[in-house]
Amino acid sequence: MSNFSAAGFNNSARWWRVVGALLPQRCVLCEARAGTQLLCIRCARALPALPPHCPQCASPTASGCTCGRCLSHPPAFAATHCAFVYAYPLDALIHALKYGGSAAHAAIFAEALAALPAPRPDCIVPMPLSNARQRERGYNQAGEIARHLGRLLRVPVIHGLRRTRDTAPQAQLALRHRPANVRDAFAATTLPSGARIALVDDVMTTGATLDAAARAARAAGSGIVEAWIGARTLPPDFPS
Repeated sequence: MSNFSAAGFNNSARWWRVVGALLPQRCVLCEARAGTQLLCIRCARALPALPPHCPQCASPTASGCTCGRCLSHPPAFAATHCAFVYAYPLDALIHALKYGGSAAHAAIFAEALAALPAPRPDCIVPMPLSNARQRERGYNQAGEIARHLGRLLRVPVIHGLRRTRDTAPQAQLALRHRPANVRDAFAATTLPSGARIALVDDVMTTGATLDAAARAARAAGSGIVEAWIGARTLPPDFPS
């Protein structure tokens, strides 16, 4: 049993606030002083917000109504809660998180997601990486976002999905080939029956990977499955 007390935690938190004031963090984008945060106020305000969008897949729509694709071919996830648009300068943060070893960047996306007016899930499930990709990166970026988000929402994080096979990276495939690439690529391990699941990932483009994972979760008895995404890629023809 740990002897760590609430008083000890408060003293530690105060200590780190003092350290942050004396040795302020540099903004990871512009290197301006950022206090104890990863981003300075100016850069945080400049992150690209999602325009009016389909509540199910987060694809832009004129008035925030459900898009035609979701009406005709609804995905297995019931809604998408998304923090940002995948665009400059956010793309640099995502790239550093995924490929540059900057796991701390996950907190930026978790804090933005926690601030969204979304129903609180029963548990958070990060999208799993293949074993090879996890070894290569040293961590799962979706898992890092989920860890911070779970702490902020006070919701348990369950690593309840696994990859059943290695797949080619979605970013290397044409959009039309992505659904087949991830079809039946996931299986549930330990997911609570009937629970409201928040599937967490860093970026959504077509939603094919999240759809495949949501299908696996629902097949295992999960209740409502929703996608919680750091950033959404916009269609190429969307006006900038």
